[in-house]
Amino acid sequence: METKKVLNRYNEPSEELHEFVYKTHKGLRLQYDEAYYLDFDVDESTGMIDENKMVKQYTKNQIERNLKALKNAYFIAKGAAAPKEIIDFRNRYDIPASTFSIVLGFSKNTISNIENDGITSLPTGRLIKMCLDNKGIVLDYLRMCDEIDNVKKTEISQRLENCY
Repeated sequence: METKKVLNRYNEPSEELHEFVYKTHKGLRLQYDEAYYLDFDVDESTGMIDENKMVKQYTKNQIERNLKALKNAYFIAKGAAAPKEIIDFRNRYDIPASTFSIVLGFSKNTISNIENDGITSLPTGRLIKMCLDNKGIVLDYLRMCDEIDNVKKTEISQRLENCY
């Protein structure tokens, strides 16, 4: 992964840092990867900068990504599939993201978007999790799918039925 740079208050580039944090959200203790950078501490009441003390700071983009990561952790804790689980499943059975999206009845790029940006809704995440945990559901959806030709259906079915 490319290391992102963040400009500090003196317009000097600093490294974007990451650490796993724990937060309680809606009664659940969740862990997610938080993005931040370090900059000098500022006394909010006086505006004085303490150059001896570095504290976590967040850009708007980092705040948005951190909130998305927290939301994703919440959905996973409530039974949604993690993006890595989806990627592993697709790789194990050699199913492109666009094809898997169509099989499950989503628009063509939905699975790819979920893998990159996280689960968009709890019901969607739970449906995907059920499919990952039970290949029979995927096979049923595949058989009913009109948007995939029979040759491709047969290939995918064989991989699903013959792989561990």
